[in-house]
Amino acid sequence: MRLYALIVMFASLTIFVGCNKGEHHAPPAEGSTVEAAQLVEMLRTHRPLYLKGCKIKGVLDFTQVSGSSGLVAVAPSYVESDIVFSGCTFEDSVTAFSEHENSQRVYTMFEKNIVFHECEFKKGVNFTQADFRGRLDFDICKVAGEAAFDGCNFRRGSSFTMANFNGEASFVSATFGGRANFMKSFFRKSVIFQRCKMEDMVMFADSHFYGYTEFAKLMAYNDIDFANSQFHDRAVFMRSMYLGNIKFANCVFKKTLDFSGNTLTEQPVVKDAQLPDGSVNAEDNVMIQKNKIDCFKIK
Repeated sequence: MRLYALIVMFASLTIFVGCNKGEHHAPPAEGSTVEAAQLVEMLRTHRPLYLKGCKIKGVLDFTQVSGSSGLVAVAPSYVESDIVFSGCTFEDSVTAFSEHENSQRVYTMFEKNIVFHECEFKKGVNFTQADFRGRLDFDICKVAGEAAFDGCNFRRGSSFTMANFNGEASFVSATFGGRANFMKSFFRKSVIFQRCKMEDMVMFADSHFYGYTEFAKLMAYNDIDFANSQFHDRAVFMRSMYLGNIKFANCVFKKTLDFSGNTLTEQPVVKDAQLPDGSVNAEDNVMIQKNKIDCFKIK
């Protein structure tokens, strides 16, 4: 419903004409092939951008939209447009972070909402240190390469529902200021959530974690829900502070679970959570009965 509302809004704000009409900033026609450099030029107009079913060729580099002065070590590139990519295919990588020869690092500040809905990324995505001042939606997307969201600030919520990460995914030191939704997502290789700050509820229910999975040194102010998820490799939940509840109802841990060094204020929900015998390293904080987690001890 949210995506439909965004599409209606963009339809009212943009004129759908083909690239062959001769207008320099005309939105690409549905299903057309677009050069990434052309999209950068469009974003420099600060107008809303809506693409449906398009194929994007070339590296899409959001740090090129406004550039940087080169006078400071870390500088932002401002993207001031609402953006929707619906059903698009990115043939090359997508990045919102760059490092220059003078050691300057440029990150992207997205001032408005950005939506990638049911898109395919044939290479990787790099949103390192991106500042999302609007909302980010990444639902039903497929990423073939690495996905880097390290140091991101999701100020107004984010959604990765049914996303499929085929490469390694990293969210180290990310801040989730609004609700985050990763429900029914697939992490095919390792995924790292380390030193994250989670200010609102975060949902991972019904997800699959196929590689090494780490949730370590978190500061979680609200509930984190992993209900019905499956962990196919080693799962590490350690040295975190949970001020809300952490929910593992009906989870399946197929290898080892490390739940050591955590500070809990509530008893985790563990109804029917399963893991093999001898697969726990939790400083005796996890009580096991017949391959099921019975409870966690709270320090």
